[in-house]
Amino acid sequence: MTKKELIDEVINEMTASCALPFHPPRQEIERIINKEMKWLYREYRELVYDRIYIINKKYFHTPEWKDSRTIQMNDCTEGVKKVVEMTTGSRVFGINDPDLSFDRLMASDLYLTPLSSDQITYRTIQWSFWDLARAFNLRDINHDFSPNTHRLAITGRDPVESLMVLALDHIPEENAYDDPIVLNWMIAQGKRALARILGAFNFQLAGNVTINVEQFRGEGNEELSELKEKIKGDDPPDWFMMFP
Repeated sequence: MTKKELIDEVINEMTASCALPFHPPRQEIERIINKEMKWLYREYRELVYDRIYIINKKYFHTPEWKDSRTIQMNDCTEGVKKVVEMTTGSRVFGINDPDLSFDRLMASDLYLTPLSSDQITYRTIQWSFWDLARAFNLRDINHDFSPNTHRLAITGRDPVESLMVLALDHIPEENAYDDPIVLNWMIAQGKRALARILGAFNFQLAGNVTINVEQFRGEGNEELSELKEKIKGDDPPDWFMMFP
């Protein structure tokens, strides 16, 4: 659906297929769409998708990188989920062997032992060592991303190899307009805009007919509340917190 078709859908819904003579100007509806899409892209999970970017390691030797330690992402990038250094193979203590990894070394030593105090102490020390030893195979890079500037800042160590950036990018707008939630959101915002326009002055039409402005405002507010609840319900958190 194009933006023009979306505007036509909003007008048809608000005028009941031209049965009512009132609707906001097309320019105002377009302004509402442009403004509300920024909010929806940030809050509605269905309007973004995972996209992988590869940052060549040559970039980390340029003056631009040394001055700011930032990477300028695309304007359609809404967030960054992970930044990983693309190390080759499975390196353990400097040994590059796909059959030798921390996970396999840990699994090979997990045999059943009596749960004596000595064994518990031994296991605690052993697993603490493995946790510290993983630093030799560290791949994740600490980072910070601003959705307003679309800049990815590397706050951790300097990358040595190329980086894999797992980002959240916008789906194309013509596909976003086909989403029923986006369509209903624009209709609700259009009703609120119409109520604001018609409610700016008190007047009567011919035959002492008055416009029920509160009906448009009430319907718009109620529909927006329902849509916000649905957006929140469709994107449950994938984490939880535990307190002692």
